Amino acid sequence: MFSIFMAKLLHKFWARCYHAWQSLRASLGRPSPKMREERRTEAGEDFLKYVCDAGGSLPRGKMTKVMRRLNLDEATLAAAIGRLALDGMLTVGEQFTLTAKGREAALKLIRAHRIYEQYLAEHSGYAPTEWHQRAHRMEHHISKDEQERYVSLLGNPLYDPHGDPIPTDSLAMAPARHTAQSPLSNTYWRIAHVEDDDADIFQRILQTGLAKDAVIHVLSINGKRFSFRYEGETFQLPTKTLGALDLIPLTADEAHAEWPVETFRLHHLGSHEKARIVGLSPACRGALRRRLLDLGFVRGSRVSVAMHSPMGNPTAYVVRGTTIALRQDQARYILAVPASSEGTQKDEQSSKSKV
Repeated sequence: MFSIFMAKLLHKFWARCYHAWQSLRASLGRPSPKMREERRTEAGEDFLKYVCDAGGSLPRGKMTKVMRRLNLDEATLAAAIGRLALDGMLTVGEQFTLTAKGREAALKLIRAHRIYEQYLAEHSGYAPTEWHQRAHRMEHHISKDEQERYVSLLGNPLYDPHGDPIPTDSLAMAPARHTAQSPLSNTYWRIAHVEDDDADIFQRILQTGLAKDAVIHVLSINGKRFSFRYEGETFQLPTKTLGALDLIPLTADEAHAEWPVETFRLHHLGSHEKARIVGLSPACRGALRRRLLDLGFVRGSRVSVAMHSPMGNPTAYVVRGTTIALRQDQARYILAVPASSEGTQKDEQSSKSKV
């Protein structure tokens, strides 16, 4: 009898525990009224930005694409549009068009996003693939005072790390450096802007080390792929990748004046070779860039290999009389050319004025 009683008692106990757990799961999965209100507000702000990026007007027929891009369901988007229209930020018809008030709100969001993205690029350890999403979440919550602190820290930047212009405090926009020109074989180009909307294409671009302000030599283009020379190495990417790059044409002399033909990444330097540094890669940003400059890897410095570790990584380099160990993923950002006594002497004299 006692065992039956204990069994019933335990059954009731576990049943209550189970129901309590189910209630807890339901409450955790169900957003509070405050969270639902914040989500509706963010949905409206995301739509404002989307319409602004589209030129200030958007056809009704593109709503399916908008829902997919902003990760919104139809009911949430409809509620957000209705609220924006009531608030005087949007006119609704065959086209959704921003009013002056709506454009001002959208530019404020764009400013917050791009300032924070630039901050992440320069003062955080986050990978470039994380910048956009983190800035997207932060743009809805960052205060004006916080924005101004970031702007002061960054030196009032005009462009974000991808090359998009940052609206000023008065919401004026610096001129975009985008160009619609398409590259031809055996031509030189500077990258003015890298689009990060397509995560797969953006990841492919990052793997080559391309970044805003990079100078490339396009070798050939065919229907599916194009090849190019960059920082002493040859790469291939799908031709569709060009749609994510805005390019500014350069002459061969302009390109070689900035990066000589012999330029290579420092991790390729051999054990018995010497080189002189011509600069740091445009892809090297933030704390790593500042550290490398502080260590003496500046334009004109002579560098050689002191020793390789048994596994080949890291490598000890001698620069300005100091031995410094760098991993390959750090040394690849340092660009050098084979040493020449004449060039080295001239560059070392100017190393204090140009980094």
